[in-house]
Amino acid sequence: MFYLGIDVAKNTHRLVMLDNDGERVSKGISFQNSTADFQNVLNKLKELSISSTNSISGLEATGNHWENLYCFLTDNGFKTILLNPHQTNKFREALRKKAKTDDIDAFVIAGLLRSNEYASSYIPEDKIQTLRDFTKLRYELVKDHKNYQRQALSLLNLIFPEYTQTGLKNPFTISSTAIFKAFPTAKHLSKALPKHIEKIVRSIKGNNFNIKEIENLISTAKTSVYSGRCHESRGLTLNILLGQVENFNKSIHQLDEQIDQIFSSGSNDSDNFPGSNLLTIPGVGHKTLAAILSCVGESGSTFSTGTKLIGHIGFFPQIYESGETRTANRLSKRGPAYLRHALYMASVACLKHNPQLRTLYHKKVSQGKKPKQALICVAKKLAHICLSMLHTGEEYNPVRVFSYA
Repeated sequence: MFYLGIDVAKNTHRLVMLDNDGERVSKGISFQNSTADFQNVLNKLKELSISSTNSISGLEATGNHWENLYCFLTDNGFKTILLNPHQTNKFREALRKKAKTDDIDAFVIAGLLRSNEYASSYIPEDKIQTLRDFTKLRYELVKDHKNYQRQALSLLNLIFPEYTQTGLKNPFTISSTAIFKAFPTAKHLSKALPKHIEKIVRSIKGNNFNIKEIENLISTAKTSVYSGRCHESRGLTLNILLGQVENFNKSIHQLDEQIDQIFSSGSNDSDNFPGSNLLTIPGVGHKTLAAILSCVGESGSTFSTGTKLIGHIGFFPQIYESGETRTANRLSKRGPAYLRHALYMASVACLKHNPQLRTLYHKKVSQGKKPKQALICVAKKLAHICLSMLHTGEEYNPVRVFSYA
């Protein structure tokens, strides 16, 4: 048996081959990230009498650089193992390799394969990978969306602090955004004519502005405390921020539609998307389901127990004690942030829609937990429930989950 260790990179990969005795078969091979070079490597392996039947290859899950090479090898029949970088780092320490080069990294991977002590990382199916891509992107967009909203509100508190006393108290509605884009500051609004603002809102379907609200808006702007300093540049800044908020809204809505479409693609019961039984949990919707499946897979087989899943998510306290030093326990925040966020938001929804989890929340609060700490307890319980239901395929049964229900 031959063991092929591959250190992947953005442009150039490194391959080291070991035999059963742990000896190098030949000098390491460096090859570019291209189809032609991938094929050249196969030709060189063939010259060395190394084939898919007498070899096993491995590579680290470094960013997303591994995926194309992994697919190429598996498509050509090679058994390929995707390794967690943490695993290979620990094996390097065991080998006492102090230096770190591409060649050493590839050698370490090949040695780990030869030791047969490796654990293969989870490779999601195409549908699950699609959900993971959408979910991770949505999480980042929502984060940036909130950031731009905060910046816009902060600026509005300077250039028109009285906006909350007018019909524009929510500046991110379609009508309010359109008005602020045309008249971004109190100075601009104070010079506006009612008919100009009326023309803007009349072109928007479903607006609820009337002439009295428009007149109140203009009169409020005329008596605003805003000094008018840098009103042109600040007006342009607000315009750009509101434009970004609009773009994020559209992108998030587009992703939500795509996620909903994936889950509603099956018309028959037999065509239901794996994990659809999780939707029977009150408070769990498509976005939560997408985040969970993105992490644990269709059947949840990636994690054998809920404790392992909680450890992967990062819902456990970091404890630091040294001598007289004691630090307050904080969440480790390791693992996928998008899943922590999805479970936390689902826990908030469960307080309204799920009687059992609401009872658990109040029980934790009565025990002295802070509200956010109690929500984390609910999120952990929800993660355990979801994983168990993926394993069994059964629908939500609170009597089975909660002994006090």
